[in-house]
Amino acid sequence: MDERSEINRLMEMAIRDDAEGLDARRKAQALLGLDDANWFYYLTLFERNTVQNRQGVVPEARTAYPLSTAPADLLKHLRMVAYTDLAKHSEFYNASAKKAALWIKKMQAGTGSSVSRTSYLARRFGVTAERVTMGAKGTDLFIDVLHPITGRPVKIPIVEAQILQSILDRKAGVFGKIIFHDLVSSETQKAIREIWQKRSLLDPKRTYEELVQETPGLERFRATVQSYLPTLDEDGQITFERLAPGGHALFAVDALRATRKPELRPEAAGNVLVSAISNGEDIGGTPDALMVGWMIAERIPIVLVTTDKTAVDMKGGVISLLKSSKGDVSLTVLETAQAEAAGQGDIFKKAEGCASTNLTLFNYEVLVPKIEQLVCEIGEDQFLKIIAPDLIRNVKKQKDAAGKERKYLQLEGAMGSTLMNLDRYWRRRYGEPLVHLINVDRRHRTQFFSPIKSAFDFYMQFHSDRFRFEVTNMRLKNLRPGELPVISLKDGASDDRYYQDVETVLEVFRGASILNLDALTIEGRVKLTGVVLRGRIEIINQSAAVVELGRSPLENARITVGTDGSIQETQL
Repeated sequence: MDERSEINRLMEMAIRDDAEGLDARRKAQALLGLDDANWFYYLTLFERNTVQNRQGVVPEARTAYPLSTAPADLLKHLRMVAYTDLAKHSEFYNASAKKAALWIKKMQAGTGSSVSRTSYLARRFGVTAERVTMGAKGTDLFIDVLHPITGRPVKIPIVEAQILQSILDRKAGVFGKIIFHDLVSSETQKAIREIWQKRSLLDPKRTYEELVQETPGLERFRATVQSYLPTLDEDGQITFERLAPGGHALFAVDALRATRKPELRPEAAGNVLVSAISNGEDIGGTPDALMVGWMIAERIPIVLVTTDKTAVDMKGGVISLLKSSKGDVSLTVLETAQAEAAGQGDIFKKAEGCASTNLTLFNYEVLVPKIEQLVCEIGEDQFLKIIAPDLIRNVKKQKDAAGKERKYLQLEGAMGSTLMNLDRYWRRRYGEPLVHLINVDRRHRTQFFSPIKSAFDFYMQFHSDRFRFEVTNMRLKNLRPGELPVISLKDGASDDRYYQDVETVLEVFRGASILNLDALTIEGRVKLTGVVLRGRIEIINQSAAVVELGRSPLENARITVGTDGSIQETQL
Protein backbone atom coordinates (compact mmCIF):
# COMPACT_ATOMS: atom_id res chain seq x y z
CA MET A 1 0.00 0.00 0.00
CA ASP A 2 1.43 3.41 -0.96
CA GLU A 3 1.86 6.25 1.53
CA ARG A 4 -1.23 8.14 0.39
CA SER A 5 -3.53 5.12 0.63
CA GLU A 6 -2.09 4.23 4.01
CA ILE A 7 -2.65 7.67 5.54
CA ASN A 8 -6.24 7.75 4.29
CA ARG A 9 -6.86 4.33 5.83
CA LEU A 10 -5.25 5.29 9.13
CA MET A 11 -7.06 8.62 9.46
CA GLU A 12 -10.45 6.98 8.92
CA MET A 13 -9.62 4.70 11.85
CA ALA A 14 -7.97 7.44 13.95
CA ILE A 15 -11.26 9.23 14.62
CA ARG A 16 -12.69 6.12 16.29
CA ASP A 17 -12.86 5.99 20.10
CA ASP A 18 -11.47 2.50 20.62
CA ALA A 19 -8.17 0.63 20.87
CA GLU A 20 -7.82 0.36 17.09
CA GLY A 21 -8.43 4.09 16.81
CA LEU A 22 -5.71 4.81 19.36
CA ASP A 23 -3.25 2.58 17.49
CA ALA A 24 -4.16 4.24 14.19
CA ARG A 25 -3.49 7.66 15.71
CA ARG A 26 0.04 6.69 16.71
CA LYS A 27 0.79 5.28 13.27
CA ALA A 28 -0.78 8.22 11.42
CA GLN A 29 1.16 10.76 13.49
CA ALA A 30 4.41 8.91 12.76
CA LEU A 31 3.63 8.69 9.05
CA LEU A 32 2.83 12.42 8.85
CA GLY A 33 5.89 13.32 10.90
CA LEU A 34 3.96 15.78 13.07
CA ASP A 35 4.80 16.75 16.63
CA ASP A 36 2.06 16.51 19.25
CA ALA A 37 0.84 20.10 18.86
CA ASN A 38 0.36 19.86 15.10
CA TRP A 39 -0.91 16.28 15.22
CA PHE A 40 -3.72 16.90 17.71
CA TYR A 41 -4.69 20.03 15.81
CA TYR A 42 -4.78 18.22 12.47
CA LEU A 43 -6.80 15.41 14.02
CA THR A 44 -9.46 17.85 15.28
CA LEU A 45 -9.74 19.50 11.85
CA PHE A 46 -9.92 16.17 10.03
CA GLU A 47 -12.55 14.82 12.41
CA ARG A 48 -14.69 17.94 12.07
CA ASN A 49 -14.54 17.67 8.30
CA THR A 50 -15.40 13.95 8.34
CA VAL A 51 -18.37 14.44 10.66
CA GLN A 52 -19.70 17.31 8.56
CA ASN A 53 -19.36 15.25 5.38
CA ARG A 54 -21.21 12.30 6.89
CA GLN A 55 -23.91 14.13 8.81
CA GLY A 56 -24.08 17.38 6.91
CA VAL A 57 -23.94 20.75 8.61
CA VAL A 58 -27.21 21.09 10.50
CA PRO A 59 -26.97 24.48 12.18
CA GLU A 60 -28.71 24.94 15.48
CA ALA A 61 -31.40 27.62 15.39
CA ARG A 62 -29.51 30.60 16.77
CA THR A 63 -29.66 34.38 16.47
CA ALA A 64 -26.59 36.62 16.66
CA TYR A 65 -26.72 40.17 17.98
CA PRO A 66 -23.83 42.65 17.70
CA LEU A 67 -23.23 44.13 21.14
CA SER A 68 -24.54 47.53 20.05
CA THR A 69 -27.96 46.07 19.17
CA ALA A 70 -28.23 43.22 21.67
CA PRO A 71 -31.29 43.38 23.98
CA ALA A 72 -30.74 43.96 27.69
CA ASP A 73 -31.65 40.40 28.67
CA LEU A 74 -28.72 39.17 26.55
CA LEU A 75 -26.23 41.81 27.65
CA LYS A 76 -26.45 40.58 31.23
CA HIS A 77 -24.61 37.45 30.02
CA LEU A 78 -21.72 39.55 28.68
CA ARG A 79 -18.54 39.76 30.73
CA MET A 80 -16.76 42.82 29.38
CA VAL A 81 -14.77 45.58 31.03
CA ALA A 82 -13.69 48.85 29.42
CA TYR A 83 -9.96 49.54 29.38
CA THR A 84 -10.66 53.07 30.62
CA ASP A 85 -12.32 51.58 33.72
CA LEU A 86 -9.17 49.58 34.48
CA ALA A 87 -7.22 52.83 34.41
CA LYS A 88 -9.34 54.12 37.30
CA HIS A 89 -7.69 51.47 39.49
CA SER A 90 -4.22 51.73 37.99
CA GLU A 91 -2.30 51.64 41.27
CA PHE A 92 -3.99 48.42 42.38
CA TYR A 93 -3.74 46.60 39.04
CA ASN A 94 -0.18 47.76 38.37
CA ALA A 95 0.84 46.29 41.72
CA SER A 96 -0.96 43.06 40.88
CA ALA A 97 0.89 42.81 37.54
CA LYS A 98 4.21 42.64 39.38
CA LYS A 99 3.17 39.12 40.45
CA ALA A 100 2.88 38.01 36.83
CA ALA A 101 5.11 35.78 34.77
CA LEU A 102 4.08 37.11 31.35
CA TRP A 103 4.47 34.37 28.72
CA ILE A 104 4.65 36.21 25.40
CA LYS A 105 3.77 34.40 22.18
CA LYS A 106 4.00 36.37 18.94
CA MET A 107 2.48 34.67 15.89
CA GLN A 108 5.35 34.72 13.36
CA ALA A 109 4.36 31.60 11.41
CA GLY A 110 3.08 33.29 8.24
CA THR A 111 5.04 35.18 5.61
CA GLY A 112 2.32 37.77 4.98
CA SER A 113 2.14 37.65 1.19
CA SER A 114 -0.28 40.61 1.04
CA VAL A 115 2.64 42.88 1.98
CA SER A 116 5.14 42.51 -0.86
CA ARG A 117 8.66 43.30 0.30
CA THR A 118 11.05 41.63 -2.14
CA SER A 119 12.30 44.89 -3.68
CA TYR A 120 12.39 46.51 -0.23
CA LEU A 121 14.61 43.75 1.17
CA ALA A 122 16.76 43.64 -1.98
CA ARG A 123 17.58 47.32 -1.53
CA ARG A 124 18.02 46.90 2.23
CA PHE A 125 20.61 44.13 1.86
CA GLY A 126 22.11 45.16 -1.48
CA VAL A 127 21.21 41.95 -3.32
CA THR A 128 19.17 41.01 -6.35
CA ALA A 129 15.48 40.20 -5.91
CA GLU A 130 16.19 36.56 -6.77
CA ARG A 131 18.40 36.22 -3.69
CA VAL A 132 15.79 37.52 -1.25
CA THR A 133 14.35 34.96 1.16
CA MET A 134 11.12 35.90 2.89
CA GLY A 135 10.68 35.53 6.62
CA ALA A 136 7.79 36.85 8.67
CA LYS A 137 6.60 40.43 8.31
CA GLY A 138 8.06 41.10 11.74
CA THR A 139 11.55 40.03 10.64
CA ASP A 140 11.43 41.65 7.20
CA LEU A 141 10.18 45.16 8.06
CA PHE A 142 12.65 47.55 9.69
CA ILE A 143 12.37 50.53 12.02
CA ASP A 144 14.76 53.50 12.00
CA VAL A 145 16.01 54.17 15.54
CA LEU A 146 18.93 55.85 17.26
CA HIS A 147 21.25 53.38 18.91
CA PRO A 148 20.69 53.75 22.70
CA ILE A 149 24.47 53.59 23.37
CA THR A 150 26.20 55.18 20.35
CA GLY A 151 23.39 57.51 19.31
CA ARG A 152 23.92 56.54 15.68
CA PRO A 153 20.94 55.76 13.41
CA VAL A 154 20.37 52.03 12.94
CA LYS A 155 17.64 49.88 11.44
CA ILE A 156 16.11 47.07 13.47
CA PRO A 157 13.37 44.61 12.50
CA ILE A 158 10.03 44.84 14.29
CA VAL A 159 10.70 41.53 16.06
CA GLU A 160 13.88 42.95 17.59
CA ALA A 161 11.95 46.00 18.79
CA GLN A 162 9.39 43.67 20.41
CA ILE A 163 12.14 41.79 22.25
CA LEU A 164 13.67 45.08 23.42
CA GLN A 165 10.23 46.32 24.49
CA SER A 166 9.75 43.33 26.78
CA ILE A 167 13.30 43.49 28.16
CA LEU A 168 12.75 47.15 29.06
CA ASP A 169 9.40 46.30 30.69
CA ARG A 170 11.11 43.69 32.85
CA LYS A 171 13.97 46.02 33.77
CA ALA A 172 11.36 48.59 34.82
CA GLY A 173 9.68 45.99 37.04
CA VAL A 174 6.35 46.11 35.18
CA PHE A 175 6.03 42.32 35.48
CA GLY A 176 7.64 39.84 37.84
CA LYS A 177 8.98 37.76 34.98
CA ILE A 178 8.82 37.73 31.17
CA ILE A 179 9.04 34.53 29.13
CA PHE A 180 9.53 34.51 25.35
CA HIS A 181 7.95 31.78 23.22
CA ASP A 182 8.28 31.93 19.43
CA LEU A 183 5.37 30.81 17.22
CA VAL A 184 6.98 30.11 13.85
CA SER A 185 6.90 27.92 10.75
CA SER A 186 9.58 26.24 8.66
CA GLU A 187 9.58 29.38 6.47
CA THR A 188 10.10 31.86 9.31
CA GLN A 189 12.03 29.86 11.92
CA LYS A 190 15.50 30.71 10.55
CA ALA A 191 14.82 34.47 10.45
CA ILE A 192 13.57 34.47 14.04
CA ARG A 193 16.55 32.40 15.20
CA GLU A 194 18.97 34.85 13.57
CA ILE A 195 17.50 37.74 15.54
CA TRP A 196 18.06 35.90 18.82
CA GLN A 197 21.71 35.41 17.77
CA LYS A 198 22.12 39.09 16.91
CA ARG A 199 24.19 41.41 19.14
CA SER A 200 21.90 43.31 21.49
CA LEU A 201 21.43 47.07 21.24
CA LEU A 202 21.40 47.23 25.04
CA ASP A 203 24.66 45.30 25.47
CA PRO A 204 26.64 44.78 22.23
CA LYS A 205 28.87 42.21 23.96
CA ARG A 206 25.98 39.78 24.25
CA THR A 207 23.40 38.36 21.87
CA TYR A 208 19.73 38.71 22.71
CA GLU A 209 19.66 35.05 23.70
CA GLU A 210 22.63 35.55 26.04
CA LEU A 211 21.11 38.74 27.44
CA VAL A 212 17.86 36.94 28.27
CA GLN A 213 19.69 33.97 29.79
CA GLU A 214 21.80 36.19 32.03
CA THR A 215 19.12 38.68 33.12
CA PRO A 216 17.06 37.75 36.19
CA GLY A 217 13.36 37.61 35.42
CA LEU A 218 13.82 36.87 31.71
CA GLU A 219 13.53 33.47 30.03
CA ARG A 220 13.29 32.05 26.54
CA PHE A 221 11.07 28.98 26.80
CA ARG A 222 10.88 27.24 23.42
CA ALA A 223 9.37 27.55 19.96
CA THR A 224 6.19 26.12 18.50
CA VAL A 225 6.68 25.33 14.82
CA GLN A 226 3.49 25.29 12.77
CA SER A 227 3.66 22.43 10.28
CA TYR A 228 2.35 22.30 6.77
CA LEU A 229 -0.55 19.84 6.71
CA PRO A 230 -1.89 17.57 3.95
CA THR A 231 -4.90 18.84 2.04
CA LEU A 232 -7.85 17.04 0.46
CA ASP A 233 -8.16 16.45 -3.27
CA GLU A 234 -11.32 16.82 -5.36
CA ASP A 235 -12.42 13.32 -4.27
CA GLY A 236 -12.08 14.23 -0.59
CA GLN A 237 -8.98 12.07 -0.13
CA ILE A 238 -5.90 13.15 1.82
CA THR A 239 -3.13 14.20 -0.54
CA PHE A 240 0.46 15.36 -0.22
CA GLU A 241 0.36 17.19 -3.57
CA ARG A 242 -0.43 20.42 -1.73
CA LEU A 243 0.58 21.16 1.86
CA ALA A 244 -0.62 24.18 3.82
CA PRO A 245 -0.79 25.49 7.41
CA GLY A 246 -4.10 25.11 9.21
CA GLY A 247 -4.65 28.60 10.60
CA HIS A 248 -4.07 30.41 13.90
CA ALA A 249 -6.41 28.14 15.88
CA LEU A 250 -3.40 25.83 16.33
CA PHE A 251 -1.98 28.25 18.88
CA ALA A 252 -5.23 28.47 20.86
CA VAL A 253 -5.55 24.67 20.93
CA ASP A 254 -1.92 24.39 22.04
CA ALA A 255 -2.44 27.01 24.77
CA LEU A 256 -5.40 25.02 26.12
CA ARG A 257 -3.51 21.72 25.90
CA ALA A 258 -0.88 23.34 28.14
CA THR A 259 -3.43 23.32 30.96
CA ARG A 260 -3.27 19.51 30.82
CA LYS A 261 0.45 19.11 30.14
CA PRO A 262 2.76 20.85 32.64
CA GLU A 263 5.72 20.25 30.32
CA LEU A 264 4.05 22.51 27.74
CA ARG A 265 4.18 25.55 29.99
CA PRO A 266 7.12 27.29 31.69
CA GLU A 267 7.71 27.52 35.42
CA ALA A 268 6.20 30.65 36.91
CA ALA A 269 8.79 30.70 39.75
CA GLY A 270 6.38 31.95 42.40
CA ASN A 271 4.55 34.24 39.98
CA VAL A 272 1.17 33.90 38.29
CA LEU A 273 1.59 32.55 34.76
CA VAL A 274 -0.31 34.67 32.21
CA SER A 275 0.14 33.93 28.51
CA ALA A 276 -0.42 36.49 25.74
CA ILE A 277 -0.86 35.49 22.07
CA SER A 278 -0.87 38.26 19.46
CA ASN A 279 -0.07 39.22 15.87
CA GLY A 280 3.62 38.84 15.10
CA GLU A 281 4.18 42.11 13.25
CA ASP A 282 2.13 44.20 15.70
CA ILE A 283 4.44 46.38 17.80
CA GLY A 284 1.47 47.16 20.05
CA GLY A 285 0.24 43.59 20.49
CA THR A 286 1.36 43.14 24.08
CA PRO A 287 -0.84 43.56 27.17
CA ASP A 288 0.08 46.22 29.69
CA ALA A 289 0.13 46.03 33.47
CA LEU A 290 -3.52 47.11 33.77
CA MET A 291 -4.77 44.18 31.69
CA VAL A 292 -2.56 41.57 33.29
CA GLY A 293 -3.04 42.94 36.80
CA TRP A 294 -6.83 42.91 36.38
CA MET A 295 -6.77 39.27 35.26
CA ILE A 296 -4.74 38.28 38.31
CA ALA A 297 -6.63 40.36 40.86
CA GLU A 298 -10.09 39.37 39.59
CA ARG A 299 -9.10 35.76 38.81
CA ILE A 300 -10.15 35.91 35.16
CA PRO A 301 -9.34 32.70 33.20
CA ILE A 302 -9.36 33.86 29.54
CA VAL A 303 -9.53 37.32 27.97
CA LEU A 304 -10.10 38.43 24.40
CA VAL A 305 -8.97 42.01 23.87
CA THR A 306 -11.36 43.88 21.58
CA THR A 307 -11.53 47.43 20.31
CA ASP A 308 -14.28 49.79 19.21
CA LYS A 309 -15.17 49.12 15.59
CA THR A 310 -14.19 51.95 13.24
CA ALA A 311 -14.42 52.63 9.53
CA VAL A 312 -11.14 50.75 8.99
CA ASP A 313 -12.77 47.58 10.39
CA MET A 314 -15.68 47.46 7.92
CA LYS A 315 -14.58 44.19 6.30
CA GLY A 316 -14.01 42.35 9.56
CA GLY A 317 -16.39 40.63 11.94
CA VAL A 318 -17.76 42.01 15.19
CA ILE A 319 -18.07 40.37 18.58
CA SER A 320 -21.69 39.36 19.10
CA LEU A 321 -23.96 37.52 21.50
CA LEU A 322 -25.49 34.31 20.26
CA LYS A 323 -28.84 33.08 21.56
CA SER A 324 -29.86 29.50 20.82
CA SER A 325 -33.38 28.12 20.54
CA LYS A 326 -32.84 26.62 24.01
CA GLY A 327 -32.11 30.05 25.48
CA ASP A 328 -28.34 29.63 25.88
CA VAL A 329 -26.35 32.82 25.38
CA SER A 330 -22.69 32.79 24.33
CA LEU A 331 -20.08 34.74 22.40
CA THR A 332 -19.51 34.55 18.66
CA VAL A 333 -18.01 36.59 15.83
CA LEU A 334 -20.54 37.81 13.28
CA GLU A 335 -18.81 38.16 9.93
CA THR A 336 -19.70 40.67 7.21
CA ALA A 337 -20.42 37.80 4.79
CA GLN A 338 -23.05 36.39 7.17
CA ALA A 339 -24.81 39.74 7.41
CA GLU A 340 -24.73 40.20 3.63
CA ALA A 341 -26.20 36.73 3.13
CA ALA A 342 -29.09 37.78 5.37
CA GLY A 343 -29.60 40.96 3.34
CA GLN A 344 -28.34 43.20 6.17
CA GLY A 345 -24.87 44.02 4.88
CA ASP A 346 -25.28 47.81 4.78
CA ILE A 347 -26.87 47.93 8.23
CA PHE A 348 -24.13 45.71 9.63
CA LYS A 349 -21.33 47.87 8.24
CA LYS A 350 -22.82 51.02 9.80
CA ALA A 351 -23.57 49.42 13.16
CA GLU A 352 -21.28 50.12 16.08
CA GLY A 353 -19.60 47.23 17.82
CA CYS A 354 -16.38 45.62 18.99
CA ALA A 355 -13.75 44.07 16.72
CA SER A 356 -11.22 41.45 17.76
CA THR A 357 -7.56 42.43 18.01
CA ASN A 358 -6.24 38.81 18.13
CA LEU A 359 -4.62 39.67 21.49
CA THR A 360 -5.67 36.77 23.74
CA LEU A 361 -4.70 36.21 27.37
CA PHE A 362 -4.71 33.03 29.49
CA ASN A 363 -4.42 33.03 33.30
CA TYR A 364 -3.09 29.54 34.04
CA GLU A 365 -3.43 29.84 37.81
CA VAL A 366 -7.20 30.03 37.32
CA LEU A 367 -7.53 28.03 34.11
CA VAL A 368 -5.59 24.87 35.03
CA PRO A 369 -7.87 23.68 37.86
CA LYS A 370 -10.97 24.51 35.83
CA ILE A 371 -9.85 22.47 32.81
CA GLU A 372 -8.63 19.65 35.06
CA GLN A 373 -12.12 19.48 36.56
CA LEU A 374 -13.73 19.43 33.11
CA VAL A 375 -11.45 16.72 31.72
CA CYS A 376 -11.93 14.63 34.85
CA GLU A 377 -15.66 14.69 34.13
CA ILE A 378 -15.74 14.24 30.33
CA GLY A 379 -12.35 12.77 29.34
CA GLU A 380 -9.44 14.00 27.22
CA ASP A 381 -10.90 13.02 23.83
CA GLN A 382 -14.14 14.89 24.44
CA PHE A 383 -12.20 17.94 25.59
CA LEU A 384 -10.22 18.00 22.34
CA LYS A 385 -13.47 17.81 20.37
CA ILE A 386 -14.91 20.75 22.31
CA ILE A 387 -11.91 23.01 21.65
CA ALA A 388 -11.76 22.14 17.95
CA PRO A 389 -12.25 25.36 15.94
CA ASP A 390 -15.12 25.91 13.56
CA LEU A 391 -13.96 24.41 10.29
CA ILE A 392 -12.89 26.75 7.51
CA ARG A 393 -12.80 24.98 4.15
CA ASN A 394 -10.39 26.97 2.04
CA VAL A 395 -10.40 25.89 -1.62
CA LYS A 396 -7.15 26.57 -3.50
CA LYS A 397 -6.11 25.91 -7.08
CA GLN A 398 -2.73 24.49 -8.04
CA LYS A 399 -1.27 22.97 -11.18
CA ASP A 400 -0.07 19.39 -10.97
CA ALA A 401 3.13 17.97 -12.50
CA ALA A 402 1.40 17.70 -15.87
CA GLY A 403 0.35 21.35 -15.78
CA LYS A 404 -3.33 20.60 -15.15
CA GLU A 405 -5.06 22.91 -12.68
CA ARG A 406 -6.60 21.06 -9.75
CA LYS A 407 -8.54 22.08 -6.67
CA TYR A 408 -7.40 21.33 -3.15
CA LEU A 409 -9.25 21.78 0.13
CA GLN A 410 -7.25 23.25 3.00
CA LEU A 411 -8.68 22.54 6.45
CA GLU A 412 -8.23 25.60 8.66
CA GLY A 413 -9.49 27.16 11.87
CA ALA A 414 -9.56 30.61 13.51
CA MET A 415 -8.25 31.17 17.02
CA GLY A 416 -11.35 32.95 18.29
CA SER A 417 -13.69 30.10 17.41
CA THR A 418 -11.70 27.65 19.54
CA LEU A 419 -12.10 29.84 22.60
CA MET A 420 -15.73 30.66 21.93
CA ASN A 421 -16.59 26.99 21.43
CA LEU A 422 -15.05 26.20 24.81
CA ASP A 423 -16.84 29.15 26.41
CA ARG A 424 -20.17 28.04 24.91
CA TYR A 425 -19.76 24.55 26.31
CA TRP A 426 -18.63 25.91 29.68
CA ARG A 427 -21.66 28.19 29.99
CA ARG A 428 -24.03 25.30 29.24
CA ARG A 429 -22.35 22.92 31.64
CA TYR A 430 -21.51 25.19 34.55
CA GLY A 431 -23.77 28.21 34.05
CA GLU A 432 -20.94 30.74 34.00
CA PRO A 433 -18.65 32.28 31.37
CA LEU A 434 -15.04 31.29 30.85
CA VAL A 435 -14.08 33.98 28.32
CA HIS A 436 -14.15 37.67 29.27
CA LEU A 437 -13.53 40.76 27.13
CA ILE A 438 -11.41 43.85 27.67
CA ASN A 439 -12.59 46.50 25.22
CA VAL A 440 -10.10 49.19 24.26
CA ASP A 441 -11.53 52.55 23.20
CA ARG A 442 -10.47 54.32 20.02
CA ARG A 443 -8.06 56.64 21.79
CA HIS A 444 -6.02 53.76 23.21
CA ARG A 445 -6.53 51.38 20.29
CA THR A 446 -3.10 51.60 18.66
CA GLN A 447 -1.35 50.95 21.99
CA PHE A 448 -2.55 47.34 21.69
CA PHE A 449 -3.62 46.90 18.08
CA SER A 450 -1.36 48.13 15.27
CA PRO A 451 -1.34 45.29 12.73
CA ILE A 452 0.45 45.69 9.42
CA LYS A 453 -2.07 44.36 6.92
CA SER A 454 -0.81 46.44 4.00
CA ALA A 455 2.27 48.27 2.78
CA PHE A 456 0.52 51.53 3.65
CA ASP A 457 0.14 50.41 7.28
CA PHE A 458 3.92 50.01 7.50
CA TYR A 459 4.49 53.42 5.91
CA MET A 460 1.95 55.08 8.21
CA GLN A 461 3.32 53.58 11.43
CA PHE A 462 7.05 53.94 10.84
CA HIS A 463 7.62 56.46 8.01
CA SER A 464 4.92 59.13 8.34
CA ASP A 465 4.07 62.03 10.64
CA ARG A 466 1.01 60.16 11.93
CA PHE A 467 3.03 58.10 14.42
CA ARG A 468 6.32 58.41 16.25
CA PHE A 469 8.39 55.42 17.37
CA GLU A 470 9.82 56.07 20.82
CA VAL A 471 13.09 54.26 21.45
CA THR A 472 12.90 54.81 25.22
CA ASN A 473 10.17 52.17 25.52
CA MET A 474 10.18 50.67 22.00
CA ARG A 475 6.55 51.62 21.40
CA LEU A 476 4.55 53.61 18.87
CA LYS A 477 3.01 56.91 19.85
CA ASN A 478 -0.10 57.88 17.91
CA LEU A 479 0.15 61.62 17.20
CA ARG A 480 -3.56 61.82 16.42
CA PRO A 481 -5.05 59.37 18.93
CA GLY A 482 -8.55 58.10 18.34
CA GLU A 483 -8.44 58.54 14.57
CA LEU A 484 -7.17 56.34 11.74
CA PRO A 485 -7.49 57.19 8.04
CA VAL A 486 -9.60 54.98 5.79
CA ILE A 487 -7.37 53.96 2.89
CA SER A 488 -8.16 52.40 -0.50
CA LEU A 489 -5.28 52.14 -2.98
CA LYS A 490 -6.03 50.42 -6.28
CA ASP A 491 -4.24 49.95 -9.59
CA GLY A 492 -6.09 47.90 -12.17
CA ALA A 493 -3.08 47.60 -14.47
CA SER A 494 -1.15 45.58 -11.87
CA ASP A 495 -4.14 43.98 -10.14
CA ASP A 496 -3.33 46.26 -7.16
CA ARG A 497 0.20 44.83 -6.79
CA TYR A 498 1.62 48.33 -7.28
CA TYR A 499 0.33 49.43 -3.87
CA GLN A 500 1.01 46.10 -2.18
CA ASP A 501 4.74 46.66 -2.65
CA VAL A 502 6.47 48.23 0.36
CA GLU A 503 9.25 49.90 -1.62
CA THR A 504 6.72 51.44 -4.01
CA VAL A 505 4.48 52.80 -1.25
CA LEU A 506 7.44 54.32 0.61
CA GLU A 507 8.41 56.09 -2.62
CA VAL A 508 4.83 57.18 -3.44
CA PHE A 509 4.39 58.89 -0.07
CA ARG A 510 8.00 60.00 0.53
CA GLY A 511 7.93 63.23 2.56
CA ALA A 512 4.14 63.48 2.48
CA SER A 513 2.10 64.59 5.49
CA ILE A 514 -0.88 62.46 6.55
CA LEU A 515 -1.29 63.73 10.12
CA ASN A 516 -4.66 65.29 9.31
CA LEU A 517 -5.75 62.81 6.63
CA ASP A 518 -9.20 61.27 7.22
CA ALA A 519 -9.68 59.19 4.09
CA LEU A 520 -7.72 58.52 0.91
CA THR A 521 -8.92 56.77 -2.23
CA ILE A 522 -6.56 56.28 -5.16
CA GLU A 523 -7.26 54.58 -8.48
CA GLY A 524 -4.25 54.33 -10.77
CA ARG A 525 -0.57 55.03 -10.24
CA VAL A 526 0.49 58.32 -8.68
CA LYS A 527 3.23 59.84 -6.56
CA LEU A 528 2.52 62.22 -3.68
CA THR A 529 6.08 63.23 -2.81
CA GLY A 530 6.02 65.96 -0.17
CA VAL A 531 2.27 66.57 -0.50
CA VAL A 532 0.28 67.63 2.57
CA LEU A 533 -2.95 65.61 2.67
CA ARG A 534 -5.85 66.80 4.81
CA GLY A 535 -9.43 65.64 5.21
CA ARG A 536 -10.87 63.42 2.50
CA ILE A 537 -8.92 62.94 -0.72
CA GLU A 538 -9.94 61.10 -3.90
CA ILE A 539 -7.50 60.62 -6.78
CA ILE A 540 -8.34 58.99 -10.12
CA ASN A 541 -5.58 58.56 -12.68
CA GLN A 542 -7.09 57.54 -16.01
CA SER A 543 -3.76 57.61 -17.82
CA ALA A 544 -1.27 54.76 -18.10
CA ALA A 545 1.58 56.86 -16.69
CA VAL A 546 2.73 57.28 -13.09
CA VAL A 547 1.66 60.85 -12.32
CA GLU A 548 3.55 63.06 -9.85
CA LEU A 549 1.00 65.39 -8.23
CA GLY A 550 3.48 68.02 -7.08
CA ARG A 551 3.86 69.48 -3.63
CA SER A 552 0.76 71.67 -3.24
CA PRO A 553 -1.41 70.83 -0.19
CA LEU A 554 -4.60 68.89 -0.87
CA GLU A 555 -7.63 69.23 1.41
CA ASN A 556 -11.04 67.65 0.86
CA ALA A 557 -10.33 67.38 -2.84
CA ARG A 558 -10.91 65.12 -5.82
CA ILE A 559 -8.09 64.97 -8.36
CA THR A 560 -8.81 63.54 -11.80
CA VAL A 561 -5.99 62.85 -14.25
CA GLY A 562 -7.29 62.45 -17.79
CA THR A 563 -6.02 59.97 -20.33
CA ASP A 564 -4.04 62.84 -21.88
CA GLY A 565 -2.37 63.67 -18.56
CA SER A 566 -4.48 66.77 -17.82
CA ILE A 567 -5.21 67.35 -14.12
CA GLN A 568 -8.49 68.65 -12.74
CA GLU A 569 -9.16 69.42 -9.06
CA THR A 570 -12.60 69.79 -7.47
CA GLN A 571 -13.59 70.27 -3.84
CA LEU A 572 -15.45 67.58 -1.93
